[in-house]
Amino acid sequence: MRVAVIGAGASGLCASKRVKDLGFECDVYDMKDAIGGVWVYSEEVGTDEYGYTIHTPMYKKLR
Repeated sequence: MRVAVIGAGASGLCASKRVKDLGFECDVYDMKDAIGGVWVYSEEVGTDEYGYTIHTPMYKKLR
């Protein structure tokens, strides 16, 4: 069985690991080109080419 996980944030990554641990094939999809969900900083704001809101609660110098 193949499983699709939507979202490559913390929950999506945990879910995909569990799915693989159970022996299933897994593909993870995310709107962004990086994993991490809200933990990925981006200076982009507004909307993307598909009309989805671009926003991050992170700030530039957060470590």
